[in-house]
Amino acid sequence: MVERYLPGMTAREVDDASARLAVTAEALAAEGVGVRYAGSTYVPKEESCFCRFEASSREVVESVCNRAQLPFARIHAVRSFPRRKEDTCKGE
Repeated sequence: MVERYLPGMTAREVDDASARLAVTAEALAAEGVGVRYAGSTYVPKEESCFCRFEASSREVVESVCNRAQLPFARIHAVRSFPRRKEDTCKGE
């Protein structure tokens, strides 16, 4: 997961940055690099964004960010867990 801080960015600029990450990851994947952009979560009040990737290494994720010309604060190795049925909210 890529952690980035985006002070002063508009929602449109955040959308554009996410699109650049997606296009860049797709281009690298087409070259045979093991990477997939899985989306981002933007926290406007904190001016921060967390971008999710599936990748063969941290260096691959860093390469995506650099090629997309998007600076980052940190890259974290994370593990996602599937949602369990008993964890869903009533009414779903």
